[in-house]
Amino acid sequence: MQKVKEIMTTNPVRVEASQTVREAVKIMTEKKIGSIVVYRRGEIVGILEEGDILKNVLCKDLNPYVTKVEDVMSTLHTINEDKMDDEASQMMIEHSVRHITVSENSKVVGVISMFDLMRPIYTRKGFGH
Repeated sequence: MQKVKEIMTTNPVRVEASQTVREAVKIMTEKKIGSIVVYRRGEIVGILEEGDILKNVLCKDLNPYVTKVEDVMSTLHTINEDKMDDEASQMMIEHSVRHITVSENSKVVGVISMFDLMRPIYTRKGFGH
């Protein structure tokens, strides 16, 4: 087992809540990430995951060029950086999400994904780096 801070992605990529889903998707594609942290006037207000785009935009026939991120984003779920990876995994399962933010002293310092939780397993078996 590892602490969340040892396997999280630091400096999470962000988008403004008022930006369009298309703008967020472009950033996510360029950065090769599955989620993006959503801000409004400097404060974190949510997270946009690939699944949100599928369920809340495409399946509802919304136009990503006009739909705002804030209208389709997920509620933020946050874990303290000193918690263990199994606690992060349990939180993801309980909330049916693939990404959660990581905090240190009430400040978001990273994001942890399902992939981050799996990476140490595959690395030990020689499947990746």
